Amino acid sequence: MNPNKERNELSGPLASQDARRMRFRMARDDGRQDRQHQQQQVLSFLSSLQANFSSLVGLIESRLRYDKTKEAAFERLYQEMDELKQDQELNQLRPLYIDLILLIDRMNHIYKENLNSGTASPEITSLLESLSHELIEILYRRGVELIVCPSSVFDPRVQQVMEVIPTANPAEDNQVVEVIRHGFKYKDVLLRPEEVVIKKYKP
Repeated sequence: MNPNKERNELSGPLASQDARRMRFRMARDDGRQDRQHQQQQVLSFLSSLQANFSSLVGLIESRLRYDKTKEAAFERLYQEMDELKQDQELNQLRPLYIDLILLIDRMNHIYKENLNSGTASPEITSLLESLSHELIEILYRRGVELIVCPSSVFDPRVQQVMEVIPTANPAEDNQVVEVIRHGFKYKDVLLRPEEVVIKKYKP
């Protein structure tokens, strides 16, 4: 047999097998490179998505802060407008309220005088008392209230001393012993302090 021919016959299948192996390796390497490339693309996309998401979150937080600031500004504006409206209303109606309060004072004075003297009829006394209560109710429906102090101790914020009675008892110092005229307030605004008589400790 021809040695060259035998060598060619042997090298033919071997060469073909080596070529297949080479192609397989190349295909495997190409597949690995494709996967790596795809992974890099996915990572790049995720990184871009995360950046966009972070930017979106920042935008939302900024908008929420702006909305809260705007809401707080509107609340302050509405509150100031409401206070201004109340002040204007009080300035317009204060003279009327004071006149009605003075009328209540007058009726209460007549009522007490009649009780002390015993000269007035029960019908007139009852009428004066009823009218006084009705006027107080009318004022109350318009935001004007009687000042009611929870304690018998003098309160300079809503009371005014008209007379002082000396006392030797320290426990009676600044005690209110008599209300001369009722005090009134419009919501949180003092219209007239309660006029009182107090005891003052003098050793």
